[in-house]
Amino acid sequence: MLDEKNDVKLALVVDDSAMQCKVLSVLLKEQGYRVFTANDGARGVAMYVKYKPDLVLMDINMPIMNGYEAARKIKSLSQDNSLCPLIFITSMDTDKAFIECVDAGGDGILVRPFSPEVFKAKIKSIQRISDLYAQVKILQQEQQKDAELAEQLMSGVIEARNFSLDRIGIIKKPAALFSGDIQLTALSPNGDVNVMLGDFTGHGLRSSIGAIPLAETFRAMTKKGFLLFEIINQINHQLYDLLPADLFLAAGFASISSHDKSVYIFNAGLPDAYLFSEQGEIKHQISSSHPPIGVLPKLLPESKLTVFGIEETDRMILISDGIVEARNEHGEMFDFDRFEQAAKQGVITHKVSECVLDAVNDFCQTMPQEDDISLIDIPCGGWEHVLVASHGITNISAKQLDDIYLATEPAWHWQLTLSGKRLASINPIPMAMSQINEIEGHAEHWQSLYSILTELFVNSLDHGVLGLSSNLKASADGFSQYYKERELRLKNLAHGFIELQICHYPFPNGGRIMIKIQDSGQGFDIKKYYEQRVNKPANKLELSGRGIELVEQLCDSLDFQDNGSVVEASYVWAS
Repeated sequence: MLDEKNDVKLALVVDDSAMQCKVLSVLLKEQGYRVFTANDGARGVAMYVKYKPDLVLMDINMPIMNGYEAARKIKSLSQDNSLCPLIFITSMDTDKAFIECVDAGGDGILVRPFSPEVFKAKIKSIQRISDLYAQVKILQQEQQKDAELAEQLMSGVIEARNFSLDRIGIIKKPAALFSGDIQLTALSPNGDVNVMLGDFTGHGLRSSIGAIPLAETFRAMTKKGFLLFEIINQINHQLYDLLPADLFLAAGFASISSHDKSVYIFNAGLPDAYLFSEQGEIKHQISSSHPPIGVLPKLLPESKLTVFGIEETDRMILISDGIVEARNEHGEMFDFDRFEQAAKQGVITHKVSECVLDAVNDFCQTMPQEDDISLIDIPCGGWEHVLVASHGITNISAKQLDDIYLATEPAWHWQLTLSGKRLASINPIPMAMSQINEIEGHAEHWQSLYSILTELFVNSLDHGVLGLSSNLKASADGFSQYYKERELRLKNLAHGFIELQICHYPFPNGGRIMIKIQDSGQGFDIKKYYEQRVNKPANKLELSGRGIELVEQLCDSLDFQDNGSVVEASYVWAS
């Protein structure tokens, strides 16, 4: 029977008149249908279950079960993904009869007498609607499968690769199957933790077409050590080129630096971000300072990261507008005050995600969710990166290492000189690390080398070329002022240079990287720096000078020359 149905459409005629059944059957067969008949409603329902016809013609007044009741049962048995048109054939030409036919589930009504031409036209039109319904159902099923695949890709591939999912609290509650929000976390080579909460326009599958390139760019650039602002700039450029004009990304970015005791934040279209103290007090509330990402071809000229000093116990929280704009049955929004109270309770109890989500659910009760709900809760402490200190070659003495270094030519040499405005626009460290990775391959201890290069380059740029004083870093607020002054001087930088040289000397079971950085600055008082280091009270927290201390720990030698305008460092490792 199934094979027959695949080739020929089936019709069921339910009428207690044998003559009417015969007449209708003849007309249907002329339309290409294979026809079954039943003489009462109950029999009609049974034959519907057995044959699953493509069309039902139903009389109203019949014994055992009338047409209305039979129609209701048949409609209740119809499969969700198909429409079996049901047409009432009747002599009752009244409004009441028409209304009852529709209420019973009828898709059409034909009032006797009618001509064969009218009958055929009615069947043709109702079948056309049925075919369109079937096509729509197929498209919906395909869309559902695409959404399920995309959600699997998003949660199972993109966000599953996030860094430290066990420490970073996350809420992700989509309004549809597929959320337009995306949450990314990644670890920089110097130990900084980069975090992004993004909210694409709208929600659902269309809103997330930029998710994959966004995630790949964020992770790849973080892994290579690009600064957070450089990553944001590249993502904006990429999304502007990729997305249609009506699709963009409201996003909040944060970089937690345990080494600098600072957090760097950029809010482009998200609700306010928050920095909470351990006691749940709001230390800073960071409003959006830029249009969403992907709206403009370039970031606004005055765009910059906001910098705050942080304590180990602080928490950084980013939220999407789905939280503050959630509504209850009275039309009220959850809003910022309720969020802040819930977040405060969560910070105190170390359950930010749970407290905020419970508060939103209690507020909304059974109201349907209108937008995606997202939150990222990042602890500001405990991210100190375990760097691999310079390891001596166990079976070669220090003198032998120097002899090898002095007697042999480097296996390779890389050099770059940046001057003037290029110093403000180009970060040479990811370029240097890319060369090292390409030539020597990936190695875990390159993270230590990245930190050495970064600290020495920043030291030359900040204190050499820009002439910034470390005294500004005496306090957390001063740290913020330091970076404001740094941005100002970089913006106006027209002269000066930094030359970076890297030489690689391979050993039988390891190697040495020699680094030399020279800047055009006046240098700094190295003697004073070391005197302050020696005289520093034990356990006193210093917000400056920690970079050089770190470099000393990682290198087997560190030598400042020409009053600090030239520095040479040696990094040795055993394979």
